[in-house]
Amino acid sequence: MNQRKNEEFIEKVKIRASKSLKIKEVFLYSEIFEKANQYLRVQKYLEYNKVEKILKNYFEPNHPLGYVMIDNNEKIVGFMGTIFSKKNIDKRIVKLCNIHSWIVDKDYRLNAFYLLTSLPEEDIIFTAFTPVKTLIGLLEKFDFKKMKMNLNIVAFFNFSLLKKKKQFFIERKIENFKNKLSDSDLNILKNYKNLPYEKFVIINKKQNLKPIFIIASKIKKKGFNILKFIYVSNKEEFKKKWYLLKSNIQSEFNVNLAFNYFFDEKDNIFPSNIILSKTLKKEVCIKNFPENKKLDILYSDLVE
Repeated sequence: MNQRKNEEFIEKVKIRASKSLKIKEVFLYSEIFEKANQYLRVQKYLEYNKVEKILKNYFEPNHPLGYVMIDNNEKIVGFMGTIFSKKNIDKRIVKLCNIHSWIVDKDYRLNAFYLLTSLPEEDIIFTAFTPVKTLIGLLEKFDFKKMKMNLNIVAFFNFSLLKKKKQFFIERKIENFKNKLSDSDLNILKNYKNLPYEKFVIINKKQNLKPIFIIASKIKKKGFNILKFIYVSNKEEFKKKWYLLKSNIQSEFNVNLAFNYFFDEKDNIFPSNIILSKTLKKEVCIKNFPENKKLDILYSDLVE
């Protein structure tokens, strides 16, 4: 019943909005891209530098990096960013689309939903990891489900481990480790190779552990150096070896804290018994959430 009501609502608003507005796809380096970029530079709702960084996460050239809403005078009055991608989840290739930087000029806010009608009606997992609270209800009308994502924050503080002989080493030179990666991880590396994130593998000196491929973002917040984990190829092994690995990570990247986002506890890369840790809840919206809950922040705006 609710789904039918939502479908009727969407159809009504599409008819109403289409009388004075239109939606255009934005592809990289197209004419409309230049106009959209100029719009993003002058809008006052989001920091342009942050949006610009997110837009560089562009992985599927056959899909748009966003959509613009245009009035009858050919003026851009709204923008919604999209990060389309493909991921291997449980040996199955799935399509994803992350929505970000949803901006609509004040006089057109009642038509903000119109941007959502442009999303393809395919078997795609749609995510909105940074939704504005006032728009969550609107996302729900488009069959997004409001969910809680966990953010685990861990402090590096165990000097006794720093004195022990290290069993692992971190390799950051791509040419030295790319031949150690699986085909799936090689594809992820290819997509992220030219983006400004940390790409490295953790290697066991005794060679009895398969290298763990990691992508992370090093950020500074409130005086703390933070390593935000974006992707870990072998979460289970990383968690088992955490107490042996953390001194390597702390010294290699000079960080005080580590962040990890996850939905299911089994996908948390940190052990649950860490004393200096805290888990926060983040409200997100997802459409077509996978049953196995295997979803991370790879290919999303949360990397920034």
